[in-house]
Amino acid sequence: MGTTLGGATTGLGLALVSGLASALPLGWRAGIALVVAVALVLLDLVQRRLTLPQRETLIPQEVFAGGMLRGIAWFGYEYGSGVRTLIPSAASYIVAFALVMVNLPWWQTVALAAVFGFARSWAAGLALAFSPGGGWSLFLGRHSRLLERLGSVVAGALVVVAVVLLAGWRG
Repeated sequence: MGTTLGGATTGLGLALVSGLASALPLGWRAGIALVVAVALVLLDLVQRRLTLPQRETLIPQEVFAGGMLRGIAWFGYEYGSGVRTLIPSAASYIVAFALVMVNLPWWQTVALAAVFGFARSWAAGLALAFSPGGGWSLFLGRHSRLLERLGSVVAGALVVVAVVLLAGWRG
């Protein structure tokens, strides 16, 4: 629940910024989204470790000082927001920037970001469920950078397809 609320909060922030970006013509916003998506994919592919603005440390243990239930909820909120945690791939940045440029209705941006938060908890839960012997962790340890880059390529490709479809739709 906390991860979903964290994602929704980030989505609300993205929706507000999107309203400011809506002053630009749609063609410009689409072009900017395309350039930023391609640049971020290339940046992610050439860097050994992604160096985009983010918190480089884990969420501190002090969030659990007020009790385990409260700590889990707060940890989930911060983890789901994607703001106070390590984001190892450019994919989240690509999608967030595209959402700002597209200027969807605010509630759709909030809903999409809430799904991001929920997905973060789901991924962590699956890793725990399928890793009793550490096999999943070993696999991720050997392939994490490849999977992170693949995520950026997929997110960038989706933005490119969306811009191409938008250009075709506008005629």
